[in-house]
Amino acid sequence: VICDFALQSLGGKVLDTSALYTPQHFRLLHCSRFTNDKRVCIHEFTDLSTIAYSVISYTWRGRPMDPDEAARDQDRIFHVHGAEDGDPISLDVLHHICLAAIREGLSYIWLDRLCIMQESRDDKTWQIARMHSIYRDCHVCLILPGGLRRMIGLEEETDYIHRGWTLQECLAPPRSLVLYKW
Repeated sequence: VICDFALQSLGGKVLDTSALYTPQHFRLLHCSRFTNDKRVCIHEFTDLSTIAYSVISYTWRGRPMDPDEAARDQDRIFHVHGAEDGDPISLDVLHHICLAAIREGLSYIWLDRLCIMQESRDDKTWQIARMHSIYRDCHVCLILPGGLRRMIGLEEETDYIHRGWTLQECLAPPRSLVLYKW
């Protein structure tokens, strides 16, 4: 375990993991620590070949929220240092992702925003060079067509299907599941 934060300490903050991560290593979020213990717990690995995990596919900028809803939600989101230009991560969306992975029998998820050192050019280059194999070797890809900020309903239009990067992310894995709000 290289990173372990209580959820209540993240609300409205910027998570800076730069001093905790080792460049050119794989990192995964532990799902039951998130759902049961209310903690963001990141594990680091030199190899993923023996680890059962899910990957998350989403657009960097998802569907916007209603301004009033966004104002009420500030204590349920956080940003990642080096990735502030993307949408914040909703703790509620992360909870749904972790539950879906657990239902698939998986303990870990790989979410690029959390698992790549966003402020490190060397780590980003190393991770991007391995991204196809990260997606190909996962057990399932969980797709968030509305992004990390909020779950969307089936009736909402998104840019997800129009992006080349996300198309690759959902085709490389052995299985893909789309998560929607009901």
